[in-house]
This record gives sequence, structure tokens and C-alpha cells, in this order.
Amino acid sequence: MLQQFGVASIDQQLVVVLTNTLFHEIDALLVAVIKPQNTQALLTAFHLPVRINEQAYFIDLLDIATVSTKRLKTTDITLQQYRQQIKAGLDLLIDGF
Repeated sequence: MLQQFGVASIDQQLVVVLTNTLFHEIDALLVAVIKPQNTQALLTAFHLPVRINEQAYFIDLLDIATVSTKRLKTTDITLQQYRQQIKAGLDLLIDGF
């Protein structure tokens, strides 16, 4: 089952679910792309470093999309421990402009 802050995949691309799925039976979810971390500089408020299976990634809050739930494949990975950073980044993205 897809859950908020859960990791899913679209084809080979990892994404994190941003939409709260607890109270809604919806056909499309807001997701942010999870990218492998390399030596490029990150915007700390919008590129959130995370570790998945001992690998360094970052959540790109500047790369958000609405995706059909039919395209998403669930994983057993959750990024719930990064909830505060994700919400703070989204708040800044929305309210900061």
C-alpha cells in the first residue's frame, strides 16, 4: 500500500510519496524524485540528503510531479524519519515565493 513518505518506483526511478494517503482513495499522487547523490552541490532546503539501503541519495523537492497510482510500484522503504525536513522544504517552496 502506498503511504505518505513511502518510497515507490516508476520504471527504474525512485520517488517519495508526498500526498497523505491515509484518508483519501485517490488515483493520482504527488511525488518527488529521489536521485543518487554525487559531488554536485545541493540546495539544502530543497535537496534533502537521505540514505536508502546504505546508499547516498537526495530527495529533489524541485522535481515534483503528479503520478497515477497505477504507475507506482510500492517498496518496503519509508522515509518517515525525514518527515520534518520534507515538510519544511515543501513549506519553504510554497510560502517562500
